[in-house]
Amino acid sequence: MSVIRLVVTKSVNAKNFYIVASAPNEPSLQVKISGPYLTRQAAQADLAAAIDEAMGIDPCAKDYTYTISHVESRKPGVIQHMAAHA
Repeated sequence: MSVIRLVVTKSVNAKNFYIVASAPNEPSLQVKISGPYLTRQAAQADLAAAIDEAMGIDPCAKDYTYTISHVESRKPGVIQHMAAHA
């Protein structure tokens, strides 16, 4: 019996939305924790879950500042990267 694997890929833009965490004592230190999202609304819908996930990884994340940024990147955020390599 042969197995057919179907892989669906989603088109990602050159510039995408990410949920970005900034350290309170070093605002220039920013990490894309979640993304890419094609729309700001999609990132906003995932914001609370991404913050909860970040706090599960790093308890200090409760002190971070979170923003939704439109940046030129196609790479996955930290949460997606960790999930892919778990």
